[in-house]
Amino acid sequence: MIEKKQNSESGQLHVETLLMRSTTLSSENGFEVLLKLDNLQLPGSFKIRGIGNMCVKSLKERPEAKCFVCSSGGNAGLAASYAAAQLKKPIHVFVPKTTSEFVREQFKLYPGSQVHVYGEVWDEANEKAVEFCESVGGIMVPPYDHPYIWEGNSTLMDELRNQLSPETIPSCIVVSVGGGGLLLGIIEGLKRHPKWGAVPIVAVETLGADCLSLSLQTGSSFRLQTISSIAKSLAALEPCPELLGRIERNEANILSAVVTDDEALDACKRFLVDHRMLVEPACGAALSTAYGNVLRKFHQEGLIDCSQGPVVIIVCGGVSVQMLL
Repeated sequence: MIEKKQNSESGQLHVETLLMRSTTLSSENGFEVLLKLDNLQLPGSFKIRGIGNMCVKSLKERPEAKCFVCSSGGNAGLAASYAAAQLKKPIHVFVPKTTSEFVREQFKLYPGSQVHVYGEVWDEANEKAVEFCESVGGIMVPPYDHPYIWEGNSTLMDELRNQLSPETIPSCIVVSVGGGGLLLGIIEGLKRHPKWGAVPIVAVETLGADCLSLSLQTGSSFRLQTISSIAKSLAALEPCPELLGRIERNEANILSAVVTDDEALDACKRFLVDHRMLVEPACGAALSTAYGNVLRKFHQEGLIDCSQGPVVIIVCGGVSVQMLL
């Protein structure tokens, strides 16, 4: 596969992705639905925006660093492996035993990537990764909880602003939420553009991976005991503290939505039929708001006004067929 070479000196390892009108979803809902196709990023998900930004900036600060270290069994690890290869640095990716052999082999496709299997769950793999990173003088790359990552993810909104006409303001941004790194990036990006700061963000989780929704309900950070959802890319046990702080300070208009695994999977199947692209269940969560009645319900309740501008759904990550087998 021939990949577009990125300009690491500019701090950008991601590509600008397409903004596409969904004829099917626009027709079914009675309002304009646009799809921001970050599943078309070279490593397969939006993660390269934030993680690529962090790798570039951290390496400039610490050019003597021996390697990168990441703990992830999914998209974050793929993005970090891709970034390390572009920057010509080795990377050690720590994954739990539950990570499939197929995913492990995907990491190894990138030059300089070494995979270490440790622990039963991500938390155990992460502890080992941090310990290893300190021992070898590496740069630790977290999946979502770092300002450089939020900054990189915010470029989604810059692209969206440039792709829409100057007078167009989205009625809402729809995004799947795990730990909150992408959501924080969207919050930062919206604040940079005049008249966009109050655009509602529909934050979607699956039941069993809904730590943000439960945190908002209880008024404090809620830590899940386990992840029971099939959407493993949303598998954060609790939200990023920075995200909860910004919501508490009313820095964003967040509308929380929780869908079932079946709804997310159904959206993946229908999206494949309608748009010929296969996405992961975590991405299906956001899409299900348009395939189901979540957005129409918010519109009817006056929480969003879909007649004033397009709904923009972030299509955050794709998936290979082998990962579903």
